[in-house]
Amino acid sequence: MRPKTTYKAAVLLGTAVWLTGCATLADRIEPTTVAPETRVPVEADWSESAPDGLPRADWVESFADPGLTELVVAATSDNPSVRRALAQLDTTLAARRITRAGLYPTLGSQFSASRSEGGVGFAPGTTSYQLGLNSNWEADLFGRIGDSVDADGEAIYASAADLAALQLSVAGRVASGWFDAIEAALLVDLSARDIQTQERSLRLTERRFESGLTGSSDVRLARSALASSQALEQLRLQDADATARAVQVLARLYPDAEVALPADLPALPALEGAGTPSLMLARRPDIQAAERRIREAGLNVDVARKALLPSLSFNASIGDAARSGVPGSNSLTDIFDLKSLAIQLGTSLTAPIFQGGRLRAQVDVQRAQLEAQLENYADTVLQAYLEVENALDAEQRLAAREAALRVSLDEAVKAEERLELRYTEGLVTILQLLDAQSRRLNAEGQLISARAQRLTNRVRLHVALGGAGFAADPALAEPEPLEILGVELP
Repeated sequence: MRPKTTYKAAVLLGTAVWLTGCATLADRIEPTTVAPETRVPVEADWSESAPDGLPRADWVESFADPGLTELVVAATSDNPSVRRALAQLDTTLAARRITRAGLYPTLGSQFSASRSEGGVGFAPGTTSYQLGLNSNWEADLFGRIGDSVDADGEAIYASAADLAALQLSVAGRVASGWFDAIEAALLVDLSARDIQTQERSLRLTERRFESGLTGSSDVRLARSALASSQALEQLRLQDADATARAVQVLARLYPDAEVALPADLPALPALEGAGTPSLMLARRPDIQAAERRIREAGLNVDVARKALLPSLSFNASIGDAARSGVPGSNSLTDIFDLKSLAIQLGTSLTAPIFQGGRLRAQVDVQRAQLEAQLENYADTVLQAYLEVENALDAEQRLAAREAALRVSLDEAVKAEERLELRYTEGLVTILQLLDAQSRRLNAEGQLISARAQRLTNRVRLHVALGGAGFAADPALAEPEPLEILGVELP
């Protein structure tokens, strides 16, 4: 009766295992799918459509500055952050190859040798040899391994988009730094010209003092104005050196190379249109990366759920053994005798019964991570809207500011010229002349800064829109990170 009882117990245990697997199968739902665009409303309305959907750096060429274009090309390939992102992309590629290996059987070999001496009755020593191959393969019954491979594929695309987004950001930072450096150089030149003006005013005041036409206080005020201009020049020289070094560091040229700046800021290119919100969503690399990570998180949810299902594995082994010191088997070459090969085949069906809630908790973890990725997508999109609309608003405000500053500078120059002539004639005081010179200096400095700010804001707009250029044709082909990088990924 005992063998029959043991047999029944084994049957009941096997049935319980199988029923547990079936219960988890009944709990299985359709693959996790999410439409991230439904989480963020698209209601903004900008200007006319722009067709270039591929985020790339050709917008830099619209500024017609060869030095800037060359610097951006260098920075987008040699910047340390870009190289680090490229290494991260290589990591995701390797991780996918590791996961994909789970779809195929494994094959291994082993060889062992042992020696025994003496023992009961002082038996002669023997040497044993074993040689064999073994293989194992898990059938991907419910697609768990395949989902893991697909999840790693989404991670690859996300990393590629991260790299493209970083390249776009670096290009924007280089362009902004380039214009800042030109602005700083122009302000240094303005200070040099102002010092010349103050020196001329001081000489004139000193001549008037020597002629008894003015008092010593006028000379002291002229000297004070000159010293203030010289102090401002040193501050601007410091800023110019710092901005130039920052650009060199971005392009990985520091400290071996110098940046040759042009004599003036480039003309601001015409803005024909900023596209539409849906166009921006399609071409911004950071939004593409967020979308891919949502897909990756959804696949990871499926992988965690499928870990609750049964798994089927097959294994096989083949091997032979030989012993020396034993009659009839005294040679190592016996191990290669095909007649004595031993072959073993096996299969196993396993299903989780009790894991202390670990597998269910893993599903909850992946679902929470999916929700986090959805919120990350929403935050990225909202931030993108903010960047575009702030840049568009600044386009108008900065244009109006520049126009007003041009009027201010023109009037300040004319007032300075008139007051300098009247001061020579002794009809105005030194304070009036110094005030006119200060107003002209401030107006010219503000105009230089306003021109640079408009250029920098245009760079921000290009980056916020995904780096595409502007044209009249509204046709758009939705980009992929692979197209951005110009490489083919699995």
